[in-house]
Amino acid sequence: MLITKNEIRNSLSVIPESPGVYIYRDKEDKVLYVGKAKNLRKRVGQYFQRESDRPNARAMLRVFETVEYIVVQTETDALLLENNLIKTHQPPYNIMLKHGNFYPYIYVTRERFPRFGTTHKPQRGGSTEYYGPYPNKSMAYQLIQLFRRLYKFRTCSYNLSSENIERGKFRVCLKYHIGRCKGPCEGLQSEEDYDRDVRAAKEILRGHITEVKRDIKEVMTKASEELDFETALQMQNMLYTLENYQGKSTIMSNVIGDALVATYGSSRRSFFVNYLLTRDGRIISGRTMEYRRGIEEEDVELFASVLKDLLDTLPLEGTRELILPLMPEYLDLSAYRVTIPQRGDRKHILDLSQHNVDQFIKDKDLQAEKLNPAQHNMQILRDLQNSVGLPTLPWHVECFDNSNIQGADPVAACVVFKGGVPSKKDYRLYHIKTVEGPDDYASMHEVVVRRYSRLRDEGEELPDLIITDGGKGQMGVVRKALEEVGVEIPILGLAKDDRHRTSEVLYGDPPQVIGIMQRGQVFHLLERIQNEVHRFAISFHRNVHAKKSISSELDAIAGIGPATQKKLIRTFKSVKRIRQSVSLDELTEAIGPAKARLVWDYFHPDRED
Repeated sequence: MLITKNEIRNSLSVIPESPGVYIYRDKEDKVLYVGKAKNLRKRVGQYFQRESDRPNARAMLRVFETVEYIVVQTETDALLLENNLIKTHQPPYNIMLKHGNFYPYIYVTRERFPRFGTTHKPQRGGSTEYYGPYPNKSMAYQLIQLFRRLYKFRTCSYNLSSENIERGKFRVCLKYHIGRCKGPCEGLQSEEDYDRDVRAAKEILRGHITEVKRDIKEVMTKASEELDFETALQMQNMLYTLENYQGKSTIMSNVIGDALVATYGSSRRSFFVNYLLTRDGRIISGRTMEYRRGIEEEDVELFASVLKDLLDTLPLEGTRELILPLMPEYLDLSAYRVTIPQRGDRKHILDLSQHNVDQFIKDKDLQAEKLNPAQHNMQILRDLQNSVGLPTLPWHVECFDNSNIQGADPVAACVVFKGGVPSKKDYRLYHIKTVEGPDDYASMHEVVVRRYSRLRDEGEELPDLIITDGGKGQMGVVRKALEEVGVEIPILGLAKDDRHRTSEVLYGDPPQVIGIMQRGQVFHLLERIQNEVHRFAISFHRNVHAKKSISSELDAIAGIGPATQKKLIRTFKSVKRIRQSVSLDELTEAIGPAKARLVWDYFHPDRED
């Protein structure tokens, strides 16, 4: 998401507390600085909470115009993406990673009997494969040692051509004699066997380590049974290294080459597209963009239109693959290989793009709410009115819920939202008076009749919408109660699934399912109202139940009122203690002689003191 310089201080709270990369740009959209963060909100906020003591940071903050960020899954992903973006854009205020000599890579040579090693300066396009960079430097070196111990790869630089081996040009070295090499230089290890081990090592570098761990465990177990504890300990150390290996990042992939990744999302007013551009499996740029929706435009059509614009404007020289969530219609993509992945590296990077779209929409809503909360809430209410087809704007909304335990201490609650925010002074609590046993429908009927009979008789304002914490049954009960009272108010029902989560929004007579996006702000508002009434009802019921269970026995003592009961419980903590271990003198000191005698005689009818 992109935030302008003028909005940055008011918008800090909408930045997610997630790992990611932040990018400062100037007024010409040139990248000034790229940074990584474990917590984006905290890291970006540090630049504006106090003046930096670093001259280059102060200089950058004077000339920047916008800040944008890309959300990733892990801190490692953030570091790798930062590395890629710095090398691509060469920002003037970045220093350490520009020349690629800070974090190590693992290289694999492309030759007969390939060699493994580490380097800080990878040379792209040559006869060597590279994996990394590794933010944990020791991890790269430990992996090389793991490969040499587990697979016994050669470390020499001999040209092991078939002719040289057949001529007996080389002799095995000390590593062969100490069991650290299998002697391919003398033909003691076949090329097929060596290549099989190379493929296994590459799988580890790509993060696929399950089978390798199983093999190491087998070797470790066998060594222990044969009392070869030195080998068993080596295998245990290797297993520990693998289990701490952070695996393959979606920021780098040896499967994906040069590709354009694009996903989309939408709201009622806007359409959003995120793209990620990869080179050699590395993300070198990415951005989420917002477009205003036209009239009756479908998301698929909008996505195709934006994708066509991206293909025309982005620097895609050499790019031959598109990684997309679906195949756009009416768009000639014959020049590209289009992939709609279901698993693997491509699915991981597609999910990362989609995650950034979702985060952008969420942060956009939070920013709007932060900058102008009243206007933001009114827009949500207008969206609710349009989605449901309500006759008026639902500025005043009321929601009901019941609470009881197997019919005991039944209560009900009503919460009121005005302008999309709670109006707690208008909340109401009810003791159920006419219902015996656990009958939620009858309890709801009683409360609705009591609530709106009173509002009608007192000439108070009626709500624009009633929400029931239930489906068709609850809606029918509320509708019948309103008919008895003689008022007409729209009713919305929130039905739950088997996991007790809100799954459907119902409206109308008979009730029909209303299509409201579950990730949208309208649905979040309905969930918030539902959760609030549930919390309010449960809290009230717990208080009623607790008071009843605490003071029920004291209620039976004639002459002992609620104030005295509270004083007794506050002083002696429990009725059980008053009954069993409190003396008459202690009672007298607490509540006076007359009331103390009443309590004492009730709990000790056969004793005289």
